[in-house]
Amino acid sequence: MKHMLVSNPKNVGKLNMMQSQTHYRAGLNRVSALLSIISSIAIAILSVSQIHAQETLRIAAVVNDEMISLYDLKARIALVAAFSGFDNTPETQKRLAPQILQQLVNERIRLQEAKRLDLKAKEGEINNEKSELESQAKIKPGNLMKSLKDNGINPETILQQFKAKIVWSKLVNRKFGRTIQISDEEVDEVINEIKHNKGKPEYLISEILLLTDSAQKAEESSNLATRLVQKILDGANFSTITRNFSQSSSAQNGGNLGWNRIGELGVDLAPVVQSLKPGQISNPIQTLDGIYIIKLNAQRTSGGLEGPPPGPPTVSLRQLHLAIPKQSTPAQISQIKLLSKTLTKNVTGCSAFNTILKTSGSKLSGDIGTFKMDQISEEMKGLIKDLPIGKASLPSVSSNSVVVLMVCNRQTPIPIALDLDKIRRKIKGNLMSSQLNLAARRYLRDLRLESFIEIRL
Repeated sequence: MKHMLVSNPKNVGKLNMMQSQTHYRAGLNRVSALLSIISSIAIAILSVSQIHAQETLRIAAVVNDEMISLYDLKARIALVAAFSGFDNTPETQKRLAPQILQQLVNERIRLQEAKRLDLKAKEGEINNEKSELESQAKIKPGNLMKSLKDNGINPETILQQFKAKIVWSKLVNRKFGRTIQISDEEVDEVINEIKHNKGKPEYLISEILLLTDSAQKAEESSNLATRLVQKILDGANFSTITRNFSQSSSAQNGGNLGWNRIGELGVDLAPVVQSLKPGQISNPIQTLDGIYIIKLNAQRTSGGLEGPPPGPPTVSLRQLHLAIPKQSTPAQISQIKLLSKTLTKNVTGCSAFNTILKTSGSKLSGDIGTFKMDQISEEMKGLIKDLPIGKASLPSVSSNSVVVLMVCNRQTPIPIALDLDKIRRKIKGNLMSSQLNLAARRYLRDLRLESFIEIRL
């Protein structure tokens, strides 16, 4: 049958036509499938583009004549989640949105005020902020923007954060820097408190502050504070959390407040700090200022104006070691002790002592190292505490040896000379900074009251 079809010219033509139709239909199917795939991709791209456009057009808040879009808000939440260890899930976005939106509103107000007064963030200042964050987040220098892009975060959101921080510092200093005056009496009051605090504990602490200037905001801040505490307990970096959430001026320094006396902490924070151990964080603390989370970094005893004690002396020691054989009688032990006295009686100086060690001591004789006095046992400390350099100590007898010590060098730390002028300048600077922080908060509050703010979420 195949032979007849091939050998007949008509049949050959039919066969060619059938094959052509088959190839044509197969080609159409491939083209149709390809068009279907392209169409699906185009629809997906269009869908993503439409979602992006919708989020860009949808307004989360209005601040005077400017809007904050839903896209702006989600970009900032993604940034905060990435640096704070939160999973950027819909649930996280929902929980963080109110607090993050308020931060964006405050930033927009600060930027608008800076624009009105023709204040700008310089490129070098922005680069300094980038470098600081890279160091804090352990990102390779110069890779911050790339790192954000690689993680799907719009770098513009962090640039706005940097700019708002820089111009706000300039605004506050311009407005209040010359008007706030710290009197000598205020400095004297702090100096008297430092003197009075000598011998009492001081605390190195860091803070997170969430403001609560309305009932709704108080509830939002309380819920957020609880989540932040849990996040830190789970291993999140305290200073990174502070940078992203704290509304105190200390946020730019990771919340670090330096060393504080109990009198500086206030009635709400003082008892909490006293109950913490170094490395611990507090539960949220409700105060009139807002909700605090406190971390105790270290604790020390105040040295008053002179500062902490300079530390214990350091000594370099050599020893004459004479072994006591096993099963020695008391008389034999006494003889070894007497020998040690005889050998070292008239020895003066470490060089002469070293000769005795080589000729008469055991293998354990010689230089035994340099130690701080607080590292030495009480028994050894009793032998050398008041021992002049180069003089042999009395023998020390143990169950298996007799030891004679010699101090070859002693270094006693010298207290730093008190520079009262420098201390006064530092106190004045701290008071000035504190006053500027209070003024900045009032300044932002007044700007918010004067602004048209509409939250649309």
